Amino acid sequence: MGTRDVKNGSGVTLEKLPGSTRSSSAGKRLDPALKSWLDNVIIPALVREYMAEIKKRNRLATTGPSEVTSDKDGIQS
Repeated sequence: MGTRDVKNGSGVTLEKLPGSTRSSSAGKRLDPALKSWLDNVIIPALVREYMAEIKKRNRLATTGPSEVTSDKDGIQS
């Protein structure tokens, strides 16, 4: 649902508007060229970056130091 500013005697408040949510209608309002660019350039780049980060975390988890516990005084066991 969208919102709009409504002025009343005590100030301005937000009023919910009927209809679909912004996220579901956003694709309909985008310029087709912009949507195509997002779908073909930006989103794949974000997915590649995310996948690289996941692989990096998995490597660190399997090749990192053994589990070390410490207490508040900084003494490691």
